[in-house]
Amino acid sequence: MPTQEYAALRVWERQELRAFGVGLGTRKAVVVGKSAARLHGIPVLGWNEPVTLSLPGLSRPPRGQWPQGVEYRKAALFPEHVTEHHGVRVTRIIRTAVDLSRHHGVIDGIVAFDHILAMPGMTRARAEETIDQLGRMRGLQAARRALELADPRAESPIESWARAQILTAELPEVTSVELQVSVLDGRYRVDILVNGFQVVETDGDLKYDGVSTGIAPEEQMRRDRERDRALTNAGIPRLHVTHADLAEGSFLGMLRDALRAYATKAA
Repeated sequence: MPTQEYAALRVWERQELRAFGVGLGTRKAVVVGKSAARLHGIPVLGWNEPVTLSLPGLSRPPRGQWPQGVEYRKAALFPEHVTEHHGVRVTRIIRTAVDLSRHHGVIDGIVAFDHILAMPGMTRARAEETIDQLGRMRGLQAARRALELADPRAESPIESWARAQILTAELPEVTSVELQVSVLDGRYRVDILVNGFQVVETDGDLKYDGVSTGIAPEEQMRRDRERDRALTNAGIPRLHVTHADLAEGSFLGMLRDALRAYATKAA
């Protein structure tokens, strides 16, 4: 690929391309973890991670032999756990989500399973059955918990991420978490509704790229202003959350402050 075209790619597109290139160039290894997720189109938290590979037989080469930007992970991979994606050996979709949960935590697993459960033909029962077939693999409890909390109605990775942070934090102030809730007689939907009154809106950059939503940025901003004004006039409290709020760990503190402020005002 020409340098100029590569530079124009988004960060996650570069990561996917690197994973594909490394996977295509290996003879025996299987692309696993976040790298496998990128090849499957499963949302991944973070970026610039090394391409992760596993070799058959729980083996891996000495670290000194790892190419730059590549890491090897020991993993028990059976033939039924592996598929081929455009000539690259990669873990299957459910196994990939399981590995994200095992190695990176329940939040990463929720983000992955939200996406997977929305895939055509996928059901929660099918995913549960596949996890059960993995046997006594270490860390499966995290995968089961992630699947339990996953919801196919989530409309974006950042929305999944915010909801996952709320659900796993077990904040005493939080009594309920709903997603994609209709408000104002069905005129609008909000991303997340906490305790039946506090709206959490996740503001991702892709919303205004003119491609992801199919709506021109100017029109999208006009619609958002109109929507925001209607919610404000109705007295609905809202918390706008960005990628930085989630990545830097400030979101939950913002949410607790908002819930406490509402409780104080209502008292």
